[in-house]
Amino acid sequence: MGTLTMGTPAIGNLTMPLLVQSGNIVRSLLSRYRMKALSVWCLSALLLTGCTTTNSIQQAHWQFLSGDARAAANTLGNSDEVARKDKLLYWLEKGMYLHYAGDYQASTRELLKAASFVEDSDYISLADEARELLTNEWASSYRGEYSEQLWIHSILMMNFLHSGKFESAAVEARRALKVLESRPDVLNNDHFTRSLIALSFEAAGQINDAYIVNRKLSSDAKHLSLNQLLFEQAFSLGFTIDAANLQSSLDSGNTNQATSSARSTAIIFIPSGHVPQKFSGSLITSDVSRLAFPQYVIPASRPGPYSIMVNGETCDCQPISSDLGNLVNHSLNKRGTALAAKSLLRAAAKDAVADSVSDADEIVGEITRLLLFALEEADTRSWRSLPRHFTMVRVPLPDDSTEWNIQVTRNRNTVNSVAVFTLDSRKPLQFISVVPQQLKSVE
Repeated sequence: MGTLTMGTPAIGNLTMPLLVQSGNIVRSLLSRYRMKALSVWCLSALLLTGCTTTNSIQQAHWQFLSGDARAAANTLGNSDEVARKDKLLYWLEKGMYLHYAGDYQASTRELLKAASFVEDSDYISLADEARELLTNEWASSYRGEYSEQLWIHSILMMNFLHSGKFESAAVEARRALKVLESRPDVLNNDHFTRSLIALSFEAAGQINDAYIVNRKLSSDAKHLSLNQLLFEQAFSLGFTIDAANLQSSLDSGNTNQATSSARSTAIIFIPSGHVPQKFSGSLITSDVSRLAFPQYVIPASRPGPYSIMVNGETCDCQPISSDLGNLVNHSLNKRGTALAAKSLLRAAAKDAVADSVSDADEIVGEITRLLLFALEEADTRSWRSLPRHFTMVRVPLPDDSTEWNIQVTRNRNTVNSVAVFTLDSRKPLQFISVVPQQLKSVE
């Protein structure tokens, strides 16, 4: 996947012709309506329609927050009902709702459309830039933050793993790697997705690729104890030196070569919380000019804590988690310079248009300036159905049983939330998603 570049050079080349064209359009409209203030308000109302998402997306989000992911997906209806500028949001939200509802095939259809849209949106369209210059970024197609573009592939990998389509999961893993490699300064702390990439390779039998990803993750995230998994993979690949070095770092009781590579393992995915929303900040630069910018406030948060029991025995399993709130905030901050440059350019364009109108009528020109001032709003669109945290836990399943009862408990203050699953297959890897609706409160 290519990287979306939102720098100023391409915009700068368009500035003069767009300013001239914009000024001519406004003068023509005002002349047509004899430059009455009412015409300016009508024009403003028309432009402001680009600043709101569709009612169905908002309604679906409230249904999702109330715990009904299936109803939220149904509310979104058909994508033909959504403006092109919000298509990506539609596919992201509907894909996530369907994922939470356990309809992995339908979720995959929506998210594959989202992935294609992002790949096809690496260029900046003239139409989008023209609309942005006179209004704001709400008027252009939403392309997603860098982290959101990565998480499209994260959810797709989980969908394919749940569906038993391991080769497809590996394909998405490679696409995710390309996104990671394009923005390592922003995305390398997404340990969950990096572990998920390795898991997808592992499930597809591409153990060497899984080993490479896990080894790099272990090197970058020293707090993660991946030596047991690395030992098993090195041993199965015949990397005797690596296996010996890894074995020396493990307790002797945890390196049973005969059983560690053959046992069945449950992979538990646990989303928790809700990613923070963007909100609009602004900087007043003069009485009739301001700059608007999106921002996050990221409260302190941590996943869980969770406890996992297998057949009544507590599992001392290490979770691998990512804080999606911090990651999306970091992604937005990395675009800060480009966003500021675009805001400055937009302010200059609006001033030029207002000046052009003032040449014909000073009063109408000032009205135009005030209306363009009001149109300056930050683009606060985001993938709102994402969790605040994504956690993955590898749970070794005892070899002395053919059925396993797995209990996942979230401990919060005096109330515990519990989800129970039963597995009876001897597949090497089995996948469980613990969505919020499955956690039942107990005293």
